[in-house]
Amino acid sequence: MQAQAEFLYGDLTARIRKMLEPVAHDSFLFFSDTVQLLEPEVNSGDRVLDAGSGRGTVTTWLADRGCTVHSIDSSPERVEQTRRLVAEQNLESRVTVERSPLPEAFPADHYDVILDCFSWWHISDWGRLLNASKRNLGSHKKLIILDTFFYWKTTLDFRREMLERWQTALPTYNECRNMLIKREFRILKEQPIQPSYIRYLDAIVQKIGEFEKEGLGDCDPGELKGVKEMWEWFRRAAHEEELFASLIVAELN
Repeated sequence: MQAQAEFLYGDLTARIRKMLEPVAHDSFLFFSDTVQLLEPEVNSGDRVLDAGSGRGTVTTWLADRGCTVHSIDSSPERVEQTRRLVAEQNLESRVTVERSPLPEAFPADHYDVILDCFSWWHISDWGRLLNASKRNLGSHKKLIILDTFFYWKTTLDFRREMLERWQTALPTYNECRNMLIKREFRILKEQPIQPSYIRYLDAIVQKIGEFEKEGLGDCDPGELKGVKEMWEWFRRAAHEEELFASLIVAELN
C-alpha cells in the first residue's frame, strides 16, 4: 500500500491534477462537482468534522462557507499541507487541524456534520467508523459519505486485487446502507455519481498520457510509470463498475 499511496498522494499526481484544474485536491471528482454535491447539505454555522482532509481544499471551502471545521488526516504531510492552505486563506479562526488516524483515533466531540469525501475507501473497518460517527453526532445531525464502494458487479478477483494493492476490503453499497440503518441512521439521500467519477478518471489518465508524450518536467520515469498504471487501474475499475461511486446523506435519529 505504501508505494500505491505515494503514487496517489505524491507530488507528481498533485502536479498532474493541477493540469486539470487549479485546485489540486485529493478527491476522485473535479472540485466543482464535489462542491456542487456538498453545497445543499452543509450550512453556514455548522460544526463539521472533515474526516480525512487530504490537502485541505474541502476544509477551506467549508470554512469559507461559514462552517467551523475540525480537519483531520492520518498523514503528517497532508496535515501540514492543510495547515498551510488554511493559513494562506486566513481561515485559522474557523479551522482546527490535527493528525488523527482513522478509525483508531476518531475525535470525540459533537458535530452537526461528519464528512467523508473519498477518504474512507482505503479503510476496512467501516463498522468502527460508523459507530464513532454515531457517538459524535447530535440527534438529527448528518453523516455525508461521498466515496466508493464494492458493487454487485465486483468480482472476487478484483476484491483480491484491492486487498493486495491497498490492504483493504470495502463494504458493498448495500452493506453500507444496512450498517447505517442498523445504527439508527435514516437515509436522506442516495445519489449515484458514477458518470462524474468516470469523467474525472478519464481526464486524469488522458492528462498523464499528454504529460508522458510531451516529456514535461524532469520526473522520475519509474514514478511516472507507477502513477500511470495506478490511475489506469482506477479508471478500468470504474468503467467495469468494480468500484461504484455514490453520495449518501444520512441523519441520526
